[in-house]
Amino acid sequence: MLTVKQVAERLNLSVSKIYEMVEIGELPHHRFGGAIRVSEEQIGEYMDRTKRERRSATPPRVTGPRPRLKNIKL
Repeated sequence: MLTVKQVAERLNLSVSKIYEMVEIGELPHHRFGGAIRVSEEQIGEYMDRTKRERRSATPPRVTGPRPRLKNIKL
């Protein structure tokens, strides 16, 4: 079980950000008395849940007319 400081170091976040994530329920954790502990499995669950797939290097082509910007004077 890791402390909040250890989790912050592992995720490269601040300690205050970890406390915030715990309070809003974003990061699964255990409380023992007043101590907050996070297991390796809980960090893995968080990482899996927040994983984003890499998009292709080229953005998709936009077809059709481009939107006109109104009320802009050059």
